[in-house]
Amino acid sequence: MASCSDSVTTDSQKTNSLSNRSDSQPDAEVTDTEIKGYLMKRARLSRKWKKQWFLLRNCDLFYSESPEGSLKKIPLTDADISETRVDKKQYAFQIRSKQNGRTYYIHAENELTQNSWMQAICFAKAAGNHGSASQACVVQ
Repeated sequence: MASCSDSVTTDSQKTNSLSNRSDSQPDAEVTDTEIKGYLMKRARLSRKWKKQWFLLRNCDLFYSESPEGSLKKIPLTDADISETRVDKKQYAFQIRSKQNGRTYYIHAENELTQNSWMQAICFAKAAGNHGSASQACVVQ
């Protein structure tokens, strides 16, 4: 398994489809340390939901408006991940970053996509805790 200190590699990596993937999520692809695809993210100030492209690579979660866009990073170190019913969205979850004090609200189009992302983020977060006390990650 790759460590969290590995640098971001190029998109020339070989990717495979998520197992149990439905046809309604064609953008979700995965390797041993990567998952990517479109999700909805709530803007911090306007609170409007915008379609964003997400990339989870090793222990880093990035997002942008498109795969070619400028990537912004969501810190996962000591972050809390949980389901939420913000704005009555059925498949929403939140990432509460203790590093920057911000809460990121993310919405998937279905339960399978939500669970896949939450589990992958949870594993990435756990892998990022080098030498620190073990932190169990519970996807609720």
